[in-house]
Amino acid sequence: MAQTERLQTFASKPRVFILSDISNEPDDAESLVRYLLYSNQFQTEGLVACTSTWMKTKVCPQDMHKIIDGYEKVVDNLNAHAHPQDPYPTAAYMRSLIKKGAEI
Repeated sequence: MAQTERLQTFASKPRVFILSDISNEPDDAESLVRYLLYSNQFQTEGLVACTSTWMKTKVCPQDMHKIIDGYEKVVDNLNAHAHPQDPYPTAAYMRSLIKKGAEI
């Protein structure tokens, strides 16, 4: 059985909730972009900009919004190459999940 056939047999998608100290270092923004390329394989439940050990007093949900703005420009092209049963979530849906975590 091909790998894609096995993946399509799952009854539901794994649920994902992302917490990120986005803006502290570029890896967080890069990780969110990478996640969006696979987001049709998951049920995204939340995107929260939060503090961390290195960035305690500031949260940057606006940086998540900027990344989703870029995603909005390419999501139709991503869907053109995705399996019809696994479309990518809309940018509006992803934006609705972005929340600001508490600052310390």
